[in-house]
Amino acid sequence: MPVRQANSDGKQNEYARTKEIGLMQRIKEWVRLYTDQENHCYKVFPAPTDRFADPQWPELKAARIFKLAFRDKGRLVDSVQHPLFLKWAARDTDAE
Repeated sequence: MPVRQANSDGKQNEYARTKEIGLMQRIKEWVRLYTDQENHCYKVFPAPTDRFADPQWPELKAARIFKLAFRDKGRLVDSVQHPLFLKWAARDTDAE
């Protein structure tokens, strides 16, 4: 999950800072990130102990994971002619 990092002055907005803290915490335990719009930050809530089992990660190579997630679903943007690239580059206004 992407997190906007601090700029060249070392400043990082509160949303990005608290999101990064929550994502680092989730490496060790299950957490829920909640957007606190009033305070312009994320709140991190750990899950109750023993509520969820440890995640089971299949033994797959990175290339296989990308193939399953992107290429097999038609989501791999592999050229400048791909409809999504054209849309994002604002070259094709008819693309969805």
